[in-house]
This record gives sequence, C-alpha cells and structure tokens, in this order.
Amino acid sequence: MKIIILGPTGTGKSTQAEFIAKLLKLRHIEVGKEFRKLAKNNIFIKNLLKEGKLIPDNITITLVNKLTRNNENFILDGFPRTLKQAKMFKLRLNFVLFLKTSKKELIKRLVLRKREDDTKKNIEERYNLYLKKTLPVLNYYKKKGILININGNPAIKEVGKEIKKVLIRYQQQS
Repeated sequence: MKIIILGPTGTGKSTQAEFIAKLLKLRHIEVGKEFRKLAKNNIFIKNLLKEGKLIPDNITITLVNKLTRNNENFILDGFPRTLKQAKMFKLRLNFVLFLKTSKKELIKRLVLRKREDDTKKNIEERYNLYLKKTLPVLNYYKKKGILININGNPAIKEVGKEIKKVLIRYQQQS
C-alpha cells in the first residue's frame, strides 16, 4: 500500500503516519525529518528550513524518489508540498489523507512542541506558504479521486480512530 498524508505543519501528520505505519506494517517516510538530517551538512537546506521556506522542487523530488525507489509499501509524510512535486511523483498511490486543521489549533500545537524552527514568524510563513503552494495539491488528488479528508482538530486518539475507520473501509472495498 502506498499512502500520502498531508496537512499544514503542526497538524499531527507524523504522529498519525507512525500510527498508520505500525497498523499496516508500512515504511514511514518523514520528508521533513530527512531534510533536517541533510541540513546538518548542507547550509543551503539549513537556511531554507531556518527561514521557514520550502526546499526547491527538484531537490525534494530527487530525495523522495531515492527514498521510494524500492517501490515498497510506505506512508509518505509531508510530501508533496507543491503541485509540481505531485505531478513529478510517478508511483501509483492508493490514497492521500488530508488532515484538515484550523490555524488556531496549529499555532497552539506548534508553540507547545518547542522545535528550533517553530518561531511565530516561521509558523506564519509556513502556514501562508501552505495555503499558496499546497492547496492546489489537494485539488490535484481530489480530481484523481484519491483524496480523503480527515478532521485534524480533535485529540490525537480521536483523529487516529477516524483514520482507522477510513483504512477499514478502504480495505473492505479492495
């Protein structure tokens, strides 16, 4: 099974992706985490992350293609961020989960997690970038008929229960 999980920064993608990966025995590929690893030895990537900016499409798609080249079952967390990335990614997906979360809830969560790049300025920048760049990705997957919306506002366990219902329905249809 090949799944993508999307949502703005702080929506709980990684937490839910870990849950899904464990439940379905999938490889969890957290693209943001991979970029944070690369940033340790790459000043360009480090500066982009520090400023809350997106990594260029060509670098992102190269990394994701490398991470998925074995064509194994996976859940991709935080990719694609742009329509170009979505169109460049050629592996056939089973579905795309979108964790729809309010801006107010996102800010609350991000302030609590206390990561170095979670400054108020960066939070605003990432949210605005998300609205501009990632919303067209959702429309792209919606047109393909593989987008599933999940309410990301409730507590972690509640969101997880909703995702589990979706996964069960999907498996029953397959």
